[in-house]
Amino acid sequence: MKTKFLKTSSVMLFMLFTVSAIISCSKEDTAEPIPPVPTCEMIKVSGKIDKPTVWEPGFVYVIEGSDLRIESVLTIKPGVIVKVKNARIGIYEDGKILAEGTSEKRIIFTSLADDRYCGDTNGDLLATKPEKGDWVSINLSGTVGSVFKYVDIFYAGQSSGGTNRAVDIAWSQSASFTFDHCRIAHTMDGPRSDSQAFYGSSAMVDDKVSKFTNNALYDNGKPIYFNAFYTLDPSNVFHNPEKPSEKNKHNGIYLYGTVRDKSVAWNIKEVPYVVNQYFQVANASTINIGPNVTVKFMSSSAGLHRNAPQNIILNPTAVLTSYKDDKQGGDTNADENITVPTKGDWTGFRNAYGGSPSWQKGPNILYAAN
Repeated sequence: MKTKFLKTSSVMLFMLFTVSAIISCSKEDTAEPIPPVPTCEMIKVSGKIDKPTVWEPGFVYVIEGSDLRIESVLTIKPGVIVKVKNARIGIYEDGKILAEGTSEKRIIFTSLADDRYCGDTNGDLLATKPEKGDWVSINLSGTVGSVFKYVDIFYAGQSSGGTNRAVDIAWSQSASFTFDHCRIAHTMDGPRSDSQAFYGSSAMVDDKVSKFTNNALYDNGKPIYFNAFYTLDPSNVFHNPEKPSEKNKHNGIYLYGTVRDKSVAWNIKEVPYVVNQYFQVANASTINIGPNVTVKFMSSSAGLHRNAPQNIILNPTAVLTSYKDDKQGGDTNADENITVPTKGDWTGFRNAYGGSPSWQKGPNILYAAN
């Protein structure tokens, strides 16, 4: 399954250092030299992993041209580099990935053209650079209990079936996972409404099962999608921690509207929650919309509906508004003010209880039809 290739010949190193020196010097020779990136021994991986396997640091594991199937336990040690081109990593029923890095030794999944890690693995002397969509995704397709800690997932999102994702929760049981202190960035954006960098799906509904904490999502299109009754931990951020101005194109939390008999807190303030359905909330269901939270509605048919006062609790400082409203939560539709919000952009907030149902009004409910 594995074929090793040594990437560090004396000729190659000489050429790399020469190119680096040329690039790093201006005509006035005032630029700092670019330090050479250490190269790693390459291990090409293909086909499937069907017995317990460990990937060790000091190597760069390359998946190119065909998908890799994980059908057993793959343990990835801290500091491991994985480079991918035109392929998907699929984790199936009997498989799981246990990728537990550290703050000092992160685990990297990135493009084969990304020379920042283990140097010029594709041997093209800097002729190519990493691009969004260089590889497909990490696809959780039946796996239970995969763990990603201190893991970076860069330059994924190549179109698959018309969608663009970096992490794809494909089956309901695969919502049993841990993502902690991960960075998901530089994912290809796609036109479909279900193209998100982290596609949690409707199955991502229980924060005790789907553990998603301390992660950073940035330089993606739509960063994340999950069930409307999933409470997202506020430790997650939607910008580059090292460069806070680097955010996502459609910066928001995108929700799937299956109503569950449980309580949820919409409490993230950094980005708006985005709704594209009409949520009818009843019985034991409760949505708590917290202080200074923004909720945006994408279409004229989207809105909120409660059968009792306790079904949706709206804090007076929270705002319900149009997806086109750039004054609240930024330019979420990423059109640079080409469109402006107008009355009727979304349906409204309906109170369907008492003798005469009514539409909720107030200064914090903007651009609704009712």
